[in-house]
Amino acid sequence: MAEDKKKKQSAKTSDKKSGKKADKKSDKKKTRKNPFKSMAAFFKSVRSEGKKVVWPKAKEVFKNTLVVLVVILIVGVVIFGIDQGLTGIFKYTKNKAAERTSVSETTTEATTAEALEETTEKQTEAKSESTTKSDKTTQTTTKKAE
Repeated sequence: MAEDKKKKQSAKTSDKKSGKKADKKSDKKKTRKNPFKSMAAFFKSVRSEGKKVVWPKAKEVFKNTLVVLVVILIVGVVIFGIDQGLTGIFKYTKNKAAERTSVSETTTEATTAEALEETTEKQTEAKSESTTKSDKTTQTTTKKAE
């Protein structure tokens, strides 16, 4: 018996809950809020919250402004110092690297110049030999022709 009563009560409460849910859904569909009223309510609440704010005095604002400006100045000087230091380091390393590469470039240029001179000398010798041979052959042919 006690179990039957519990079942009946649970069935009644579940029916009531489902009935309430259906009523709420139908109420939401029937009534739509006016967006202008909700916007007005929002701005009213913003205005009331703005009145609750404790605004600082002019001296406090001035003092806080000075603190901010001093901190900005200090941070700016620190960043400037770091920038100048890194720039100097990079210029130094670039100059050192340029000195090293310029030595090797001059060596390469010198060896290239020597090699170029040698090849031009060989070419001129070869040309002169070929011209002397051709001269000899022309002389021999002219001798034979005489």
